Amino acid sequence: MRKYLAIFISLFVSSTLFANESRVCQKCHPIIYQEYTESSHKNASTYNNPIHKALWEIHPKDSQGYKTCAKCHSPSDLKALNEGVLEDNEIQKNAPISCVYCHSIKMVEEGEGSNTNVLTDKKREFYTAEQAKKGKPKASYETKSSWFGLVKESRNSPYHKIEYNNENYYSGNVCMGCHSHTNNEHSFDITMLDAMIDKKDKNTCITCHMPQIAGTKVTINETKTHAYHGIAGIYHMNKEMGKYLEFQVDKTTQGFQVKIRNKSNHALFGQSFREGVLDVSIIRDAKVINLKPFIFTRILGKDAQEVMPWDADMTLKDSLIYAKKDIMFPVKLQDGDSLKLTLSVRRISKEKAKELGLNNKKLTKKRVLKVQTFSF
Repeated sequence: MRKYLAIFISLFVSSTLFANESRVCQKCHPIIYQEYTESSHKNASTYNNPIHKALWEIHPKDSQGYKTCAKCHSPSDLKALNEGVLEDNEIQKNAPISCVYCHSIKMVEEGEGSNTNVLTDKKREFYTAEQAKKGKPKASYETKSSWFGLVKESRNSPYHKIEYNNENYYSGNVCMGCHSHTNNEHSFDITMLDAMIDKKDKNTCITCHMPQIAGTKVTINETKTHAYHGIAGIYHMNKEMGKYLEFQVDKTTQGFQVKIRNKSNHALFGQSFREGVLDVSIIRDAKVINLKPFIFTRILGKDAQEVMPWDADMTLKDSLIYAKKDIMFPVKLQDGDSLKLTLSVRRISKEKAKELGLNNKKLTKKRVLKVQTFSF
């Protein structure tokens, strides 16, 4: 009886620790943990992401169950990942993509249908990027005494070792296990990120979406800045993304042309049902003239009809922003006019939200990425 009780307690403790592994990180990384709780990573599961939930509920289920989705939406839930079983549990709600998971990615294995994250088999040994420590041995916890042992200084984490030499964390390639491509059973890419990680790229997933901001990354040894773990973009710090976009306006004989230059390394607004919106207004003689917005979207289809992503084998419409996008407006600008451009993004278009029965206005709210005014 004691033997079985010990096994039960051991399993219970292990599962509880795994379910709350990100909360363990909170003790030494309170600022980063708070950012994580509001991030797209924490909100990736069906229990936290209403769009993902709505799509999963109508998705045609097969013998794999939730396995394919869990690979990126809740890889920390081993039952969902290995057995395809989706349950209401602590991992799904609080850490579907945990801190430990992301910092344990040793390498990314490229695949035709999608990529795969390969994790380290070393317990409590995590990867991170810090340029000043690159090339140095992995960091382990240690204390340094001074003043005859009266003063002790702690260095590194008492909970885990830190490896600073994984190039994937410097190049941004660590994100490519999930943020590269996802092909459905028709070998058709339904995410269309077109992300390309190259040493020549000035911008990476990390520099754009995890910029250095004020605040210490750890309480043991305070730092002035840390990498933002709320993931800048669709959820937070939307206007931070504006720095990677350039606007130019040229007058023509027919009207004017707006030129958008995308300095990131992937297409914008390519995820299923996502929508970019360019609002254009002319201020003339103290009056505001609002032009018809330009919509950036990708509509998927089959047999020339719009279908759900898992059924698609063709693109019916593609107005996304790749490296550049030129848009013509047949309205002539006059001397003294001011032209205001506002580029926003919706997590899901109003039409698709209605179709999926999603009434939460936050989902269709326009999140401003960049605003710029031109004078003529």
